[in-house]
Amino acid sequence: MNIQKPRGTEDIYYEKASELSALELILRDIVMQYNYHEIRTPIFEAKDLFVRAVGNETDIVTKEMFELLDKKEREFVLRPEATVPVIRSILEDKLYGKYELPLKLFYLGSMFRYERPQHGRLRQFNQFGVEVVGVKNYLLDVEVILLGYNLLKALGLSNLTLKLNYLAVGAERTKYIAVLKTFLKTQDLCADCAIRVKKNPLRVLDCKIDNKKFDQAPKIYDYLTESDQTEFNNLQNILTKLAIPFVLDHKLVRGLDYYTSLVFEVVVDKQERELTLLGGGRYDQLVNSFEPSLDYPAVGFALGLERLLLTLTENEIKLADEPYLDVYLICLSDHARYFASSLLLLLRGSGFRADCDYLSRSVKAQFKSLERLKAKNAIIIGDEELKKNVVKIKNQTTGKEQEVKFEKIITFLSKENK
Repeated sequence: MNIQKPRGTEDIYYEKASELSALELILRDIVMQYNYHEIRTPIFEAKDLFVRAVGNETDIVTKEMFELLDKKEREFVLRPEATVPVIRSILEDKLYGKYELPLKLFYLGSMFRYERPQHGRLRQFNQFGVEVVGVKNYLLDVEVILLGYNLLKALGLSNLTLKLNYLAVGAERTKYIAVLKTFLKTQDLCADCAIRVKKNPLRVLDCKIDNKKFDQAPKIYDYLTESDQTEFNNLQNILTKLAIPFVLDHKLVRGLDYYTSLVFEVVVDKQERELTLLGGGRYDQLVNSFEPSLDYPAVGFALGLERLLLTLTENEIKLADEPYLDVYLICLSDHARYFASSLLLLLRGSGFRADCDYLSRSVKAQFKSLERLKAKNAIIIGDEELKKNVVKIKNQTTGKEQEVKFEKIITFLSKENK
């Protein structure tokens, strides 16, 4: 019998669970300052939903989806990303008619991709992201970029670089693709890129193997319409005025076909290489591709929590408080252990973190547990204390020990913890 976890998954517990929970709380707190609202979608969706939206030739669709068949032979997949389910919910539940536009949404949850597990890249991973739907305005683009950039700064990260690109659409993209194909014919491409250049040439620029070969590739932002160029210039001007450093990266196309116009990433320098922590952009035609009668442009970003936590650890940044107890009960007799249950209920009901020994161990062993659990106070209870209706409370920092009557325990500890 195999009792091992599936490849590409992990068990999260104790310190790591605390760090993950602390990160989620920080992300929620900051994003709600920007007036974003949470959305939760099912963990599995119809397969066709992603095939239509993400693109037939993307790695997600061709290689990475966990596919399921229900008892009626209908095809589902574990969600590989969250933008498409969010758009599906907006349309199905008609959120655009219930709430103020733009819809400003955020999500936290598990995603699934069947890819080779690596350091910081799992088959089941947690993702945080935002989606702003219903309005196209470069000021919104700036807000979304600032939100992502400032999230990472607020966590204590430095050496961050914001990368921007602007993808031409329509006739301008067609012109660019023709020029790009001519350039790519001069390059010795990997096997995957040799296929991509025929089906989706823009995706070639996203290749991790041949990436350096495309430094001299034609720049897609040189093929923008006048209005798109104005939008891109306005966005850059505001970022400059706000002192947000950025670079233009003509090879930045992201890995999903639904992106249009603006795309961006925030990377961190790591031992002479760059690690992408956050990525996103505009997908103005995604809603329309599902519902032609609706024209709701959108912009958003996503970040992987596991990769972010690894980066924080490498930078010696801790988010969670050190685990501790306010009180640990030292029981000197069986009668005292019986009484401890009532006292624990009282302490916990008053907001104190409290615990005791359940193994009937020696007093010495109980004090060792108290030290390992970093308890601030020890409450010592024995038969003599019970007869006098008192307990002994020892402050572990000062070493001071006092007798305290039962009815004064909460008041005493409250003063001690100030």
